[in-house]
Amino acid sequence: MIKEIEGYVSNLPKGCITETDIYTDKGALLCPRMTIIDAAMLKNLSKYKGRIHAVVSYTPEMVVVEDETQIADADRSVIFEESFKKYAEETLSSLFADVDNVDYLTSGMNEVGQEIFQIIDKSKDLFINLANLKVSDEYTYKHSVDVGTMAAILAKTSGESKQFVHDITISGLLHDVGKEKIPREVLNKPSKLTTDEFELIKTHPVHGYRLLMNSNDVTEEMRQGILNHHENLDGTGYPRGLEADQIGKMGQILAIVDVYDALVTKRTYKEAKTPGQAIEIMFTMSNKFNLKYFKHFLSVINAFPNGSKVMLSTGEKAIVMKQNKSYPLRPVIKVIKSGQVINLASDPSFLSTVIMDSVS
Repeated sequence: MIKEIEGYVSNLPKGCITETDIYTDKGALLCPRMTIIDAAMLKNLSKYKGRIHAVVSYTPEMVVVEDETQIADADRSVIFEESFKKYAEETLSSLFADVDNVDYLTSGMNEVGQEIFQIIDKSKDLFINLANLKVSDEYTYKHSVDVGTMAAILAKTSGESKQFVHDITISGLLHDVGKEKIPREVLNKPSKLTTDEFELIKTHPVHGYRLLMNSNDVTEEMRQGILNHHENLDGTGYPRGLEADQIGKMGQILAIVDVYDALVTKRTYKEAKTPGQAIEIMFTMSNKFNLKYFKHFLSVINAFPNGSKVMLSTGEKAIVMKQNKSYPLRPVIKVIKSGQVINLASDPSFLSTVIMDSVS
């Protein structure tokens, strides 16, 4: 519905989209057209106490935005991002520089993992938003923290126990520790690996398992997760070609988030995929993943966050209004030019319309 408002910021319905620019009574732009008025935006705009005139669109049955609890969770993730960054970089840099000192390595990883676990454990509504996970520009550290964080979120939303969520956080942080035993010139080679070099890379899960064999801080289940994070349900993975339940829950979860983060990360030998492209690729690999965990992953991955602008295959630009669980590439959108609201997951007239990419 379209609603004209003469009043105050507090009169704006939470979840509406502004159809016109909103100005202060002095003529200053307060809020541009096509802005989603979620709880955070409403809180920001409420600093202005004067009168406004606004035209907004609003569909009551669409739960467009987070409630206050979810906003609080989003705020915690911002605090995690800013306060955690330097600490995580320095800690992981120091730990990975001396991987043979196992007690030092595992106690330090437990400290970092405990910080991540506490934030996730307090959150009620969890979504994996890649932009909020990038802790470092250094691949090794960023990837380790990303995988540990995403694994914890996936484990929690899948109903695993608190102890399991805690342990897989640490296991995710340590999953690539065995790469410290692989020569840097092989790890960072900008061209295609030879067969022998790839076989060398494939030994890193074994190196990681052996490094942690005598650690009292790492359980056998955690070590198995590290050893098995490149195993596939169809038996095509490495290092042992395990199948299905032989892999274990930790290995199955780590495999999903490791593949996703590797796809969306730029390396010396490849360009990063967009979240949408990464998910499309993972759909073609779905026989390699535990279906239960993969479905949960799709329900929490946030490829196109609410409020983001996207380019459609029709050439039109749209704004994302709501997520469709299990269909991360097909949210509810509003076309900017026409104002038309489309549910890409269920509207039969737009089943061939896809989101091409995000628009800044």
